[in-house]
Amino acid sequence: MNDAQIKINKEEQLKLLNNFLVDNPELEELSARLAVFNILKVLQIEKAEIRHSNVIAWLMDPQESHGIGQAFIRRFLSTILLDNEINGDNLTPVSIELMNLTDVEVRREWRRIDLLVISEDNKLVLVIENKIKAKATKRQLLKYLDVIKKEFPKYHIVPVLLTKDIGDGADIPEAVGYIPWSYVQMFQIINHIKRQRQDRIPEDANIFLEHYLTTLRRLTMQDDEIVQLCKAIYKKHKDALDLIVEWGATNQFSAAAEEFISEHSELVRLCLDYKWLWFVDKKWEKVMPPCSNRWKHLSKPYPVACWFRLSAQTSKLGFIIEVGSMEDSKKRLSLINTFQKEGFKFGKKAFRPESKYTRVYSIYRKIDDPDDQEDIKKHLDELWIKSADAYKSTSKIIQSFKW
Repeated sequence: MNDAQIKINKEEQLKLLNNFLVDNPELEELSARLAVFNILKVLQIEKAEIRHSNVIAWLMDPQESHGIGQAFIRRFLSTILLDNEINGDNLTPVSIELMNLTDVEVRREWRRIDLLVISEDNKLVLVIENKIKAKATKRQLLKYLDVIKKEFPKYHIVPVLLTKDIGDGADIPEAVGYIPWSYVQMFQIINHIKRQRQDRIPEDANIFLEHYLTTLRRLTMQDDEIVQLCKAIYKKHKDALDLIVEWGATNQFSAAAEEFISEHSELVRLCLDYKWLWFVDKKWEKVMPPCSNRWKHLSKPYPVACWFRLSAQTSKLGFIIEVGSMEDSKKRLSLINTFQKEGFKFGKKAFRPESKYTRVYSIYRKIDDPDDQEDIKKHLDELWIKSADAYKSTSKIIQSFKW
């Protein structure tokens, strides 16, 4: 792409954004509807699984400050069991209604399980795997269920896969013993309980529940007027919205990457922008000579560098260790051979004299929510930990290599 094409593209993008902002009465109406204060929106709970799990845990505990006692956990379980049977278990909605659930203990992230609700008096365990954006895997669900069966023998076990919409998880859970359930159904339960017990719920809890119900309406697109406005805006300004979504997601990456690099004093930042973070170790900087390779976007190009990258199109986050171009092609080949001796795998192309860039290590992970800085940061940390062995081996090679 030449400079003239780049200029045209930028002009077209600016025109799209200007039209979106100026010629958009539907957007003004939608903004007015969404501008109503909502504490959960301020806390960015809408698409964050962790925060939804915290609210569900609060509602599940009869001793908490919501004022609804056992109503939520009782209705949650009885509604699920009304249309679903658990293999080899005689648990029914009637038996749930007869239980005293005041002894309930709620655990968060126990053995990596999102929510675990235990009633020892009733020998009952409710397992909830919460998935708003990410997909649950068969292996993951089976692993959690095996852990529960070993830890709680002779208990009634109710495993639930909670997804955003009805049918989102229907292809996997039933095959592994889970009951598929949705935020649409959960909205209906909370809404019913709130209306039924309006006079007994404390004022602050009532306000919180109203805000949460509004959040669930938007999450599950049950507010018809907002849905129609969104459709009209998207139809009229599709290209501008696609552009905003792409850049918006990558801006969340920049903030998460900034947080990551600030926590690692051993690293030297070479480049940070909306789509990637490049860096080297301070120990590498002491032994590696800078070189005039084609990594012109770096503040100081080195023969070897590490980088994180987020793809807005695929929502995949990657961590890469790469050997760049070097003036001395023989020395570069010697470096590649050293990596190979340490167990790194390469294709034939890496050993050609004309090769300029070689990825010695790469790992990728699907981001649950590319619009959530906290979620991106969590995956940055996980990829970093997962890559520790490759990073240590690379560090050893760089410090012993004859530059």
